[in-house]
Amino acid sequence: MLKDNQLNATDAGKLGNFSIVLNSVALNLSNLRNGSFLLSQTFPEGSPTHPAYPTGHGTVAGACITILKFFLDGNATIANPVVPSADGTYLEPYNGPGHLTVNGELHKLAHNISFGHGIHAGIHWRSDTDYSLLLGEAVAISFLEDQMWTYEEEFDITIPKMDGTLHHFKNH
Repeated sequence: MLKDNQLNATDAGKLGNFSIVLNSVALNLSNLRNGSFLLSQTFPEGSPTHPAYPTGHGTVAGACITILKFFLDGNATIANPVVPSADGTYLEPYNGPGHLTVNGELHKLAHNISFGHGIHAGIHWRSDTDYSLLLGEAVAISFLEDQMWTYEEEFDITIPKMDGTLHHFKNH
């Protein structure tokens, strides 16, 4: 398909209507700078030479939101939520479906941290980020189970896990 970094019309037609991609500024700048239509990596060293592994950012994010879910009312809705305007210059009321909950926003935050660092930087696979969130969650649950016996107050807390199941903590 590519010969001397040129995509001929016949092969381009086989790919479907990709004119928006083939005519993009980023693609052409990459070709001019790197001599290739392949988009460059965030890191100059390129992709790691080792196999896939969980992301550190994702593991910490999974642990942190699990701790927060333990201490916060995750079903609480966020009052008067706002979102950026289309041009990003001001905030406008959120009019999307449903209510925004604390747990829902914590899950989005963890995914954004894990995916934003690992996948977009070109150093992790999606499975790396997914499993790193679960690893962090498991570490936090183990930590909370160890610590719960040090609290004098009796409590009975259930939190939703990343996979949708519930985890129950009870220290009496």
